[in-house]
This record gives sequence, C-alpha cells and structure tokens, in this order.
Amino acid sequence: MENPSGLAILIVGHGSPLPEANMTLSRVARELRKWYPLVQPAFLQFERPNISEAIDLLVKKGARRIVVHPYFLYKGAHVSKDIPAEIEGAKRRYPGLEFSFSSHLGFHEKLVEVSIERIEEVIGRERKAESIHPIEGESFRIIDGMVDLSRFSPREQPVVKRVIHATGDTEYADLIVFGRGAIEAGLTALSKGVDVITDVRMVEVGINARRLSGLGGKVRCFISTREVMDRWREYGPTRAAAAMRMASPYLEGSIVAIGNAPTALMELVEMVKEGVKPALVVGTPVGFVDAVEAKERLMELSIPYISVRGRKGGSPVAVAIVNALLILAEGFSRS
Repeated sequence: MENPSGLAILIVGHGSPLPEANMTLSRVARELRKWYPLVQPAFLQFERPNISEAIDLLVKKGARRIVVHPYFLYKGAHVSKDIPAEIEGAKRRYPGLEFSFSSHLGFHEKLVEVSIERIEEVIGRERKAESIHPIEGESFRIIDGMVDLSRFSPREQPVVKRVIHATGDTEYADLIVFGRGAIEAGLTALSKGVDVITDVRMVEVGINARRLSGLGGKVRCFISTREVMDRWREYGPTRAAAAMRMASPYLEGSIVAIGNAPTALMELVEMVKEGVKPALVVGTPVGFVDAVEAKERLMELSIPYISVRGRKGGSPVAVAIVNALLILAEGFSRS
C-alpha cells in the first residue's frame, strides 16, 4: 500500500504484565493495516514498544504525520494527561513531525452491539445446553466446522445453522439474507404473542405450535378453508395467492411465513405496497417460475424480512427459520 502523504497511525493501549492481554492491541493494529499503510501499537506500561519507541519506528518508516488513537474506554488521566505529555516530548525530538489526536473509544452504539454479542454468546450456550438433543448438537458442531458464519450476528447464526441442518445444504450460508432488522423485529413480535400466517399446510404443520402457543400466538393457514376452496379465482391467480389475500385481517403486525408458493409472496408484496404491515416476512418460496422474482421484490420492500437468494428455498427452510426464531424468542421473552 503506497503512502505518499506519510500518514501513520499510532494506537496506544495501557499494557499488561500478561502477554496474552497485550495481543488484543496488536490484533487491532493488524486489522487497521488493511486500511492504513503505517500502523504501530504502543503501550504506556509493562509492554514494549512504549510511545517514544513506537514513534521512532514510524519515523524510520517514513511517517511525516501521525494520528494518535487512544485505545481506551474512558477519558481518564492516561488519555487527558499521560499520552499528550508523551507526544509533546516527541514534538521536541521531531520538530517537523505533525501530530493529531482521535477520540478515545468512549461510548459508541457499535460497542453496545459488541456487548450484546458477548452476552448473547453466554445466553446461547446456556440455551443450547438446556434444549438441544445430543444428535442435533453434534450436527450443529459439524456445521460449525464446515461453514464460516462470521458475517452473521450471534442471533442470526442459529437461524442459518437450523436451515442448514434442516436441508443438509451448506450453500444456505451464502444465500440466506436478513433485512431491515429482521431478527429483532421477529423476536419482538413473537414476545408479544403474535400469530404466524403461512402459505401452505406443510409450513403450518412444521412450525412448533407448542412453543408458539407458549408465547401467546398460533399458526394460521387459509389455503384449505372452504371460502378459499370455493372462491379462490375471485381473489388471485392461484389458490395460495387468494389465501394470502383472504388472510388480510390477520396480517397486520404478524409474522408471515411463505415457503412454497411464489404467487403467495407476490400477492403479499402487493398487499404491503397497499399498506399492510406484517412485523416480519419469512419469504423462501422454491422453484423455477417466479420464485427468484418474488424474493427479489420482497427484498426491495422497507419491511423486515428473511429470505434466500436464487431458486432454492422451500417449506422446510421457512419452517426452520420460524422454529429457530421461536427458540430464540423463548430466551428473549425471559430476558
């Protein structure tokens, strides 16, 4: 990476007598090097290089301007006094060298997200220990070794793993999409006892009705009702589309799970454009006719959704997603 400006980043941490504790700052510095050509960690205590030594190293590498980043949560004496004093000494040694300071870490919403991830890791392990069958647990362990789920949040990962477990297809790690705060929207809705509306009976019977009932909701499917059977041609191009239209009074604020029928998802998309607002849409219809298009239209909407890119999908995928959300929601409602 070229560096004609001579820009360098000096990231300063406290330092610890424990070598493994100091590795965190070194790892952060390595990641920052993907963005900036010259990055050097420095430590106030216990570890080398100290600030003075680190600045010497940067000057030798051609630094002409150094941005000092205090890797501290709080603006205590180290940030407000000790580090600036060290930099004043460096200015006297290198009169032509420019220095500027970034803010310390302090409060940031992303740090809150990291805290949530750490907490959810513990809650997730406890929940797994309580509820997962040994064979299922071994399957999830194997999945962990086969696919990289690091692009997903801690709450998204168990959903993806359950889809892979249900289908035996690791490609879903690349295909599944969470949009518009889907997990949070789904868990909030389930914790309030909303219903789950499905496109076909296969999805209806696969959803864990006991878990949903425990949260206060029920599964509803309209495709086999007498009204739809007798009058579907009046409401839509297919029975599934007509059933979705007839479910209209139940859709507001509910979770809609469409796993089989692209026409049902197409109909729902139009209903959303007309003003219907489900809390979450799980849209995973499968097939070669309209399935891709229906899912793409869903992903264009400004509502929370979970979907799958391409032709893959199906009722087992929709069921796996909803059941994974139900497991998460049990812990969510207790928290």
